Amino acid sequence: MGRVLIVEDEPAIGKLIAETLGHMGLEPVCISSDLEAYAILPTLPAFQALVVDVNLGTGTTGFDVARFARQAVPDIPVVYVTGAVTEDSFRAFGVPGSTYIAKPFAAHALAAAIRSQLAVAED
Repeated sequence: MGRVLIVEDEPAIGKLIAETLGHMGLEPVCISSDLEAYAILPTLPAFQALVVDVNLGTGTTGFDVARFARQAVPDIPVVYVTGAVTEDSFRAFGVPGSTYIAKPFAAHALAAAIRSQLAVAED
């Protein structure tokens, strides 16, 4: 079972993501801020993937959190969830090889994105 870090400042969305990942047999760890992400990402055991909201309220963005995660684990799969990012801004600021899902999203769409990212990481 792989651990997946969820960084989402909206509790209801974080819960939906955690439930979806749990049903996939993954171990979700949900936090609500960039500062918590910066503190927990370097810890062991390592995370198998990162699901991160782009707009985290105050502080840095999910794009920044993903870049920080990739410094520690260069090939960590990243899925962004967002209600405000366009394809152009995702291409400009998203880490290479990542995916994004627009809010509101269906649980099956999130599950498909996670499966796809994990499959790429296993290759």
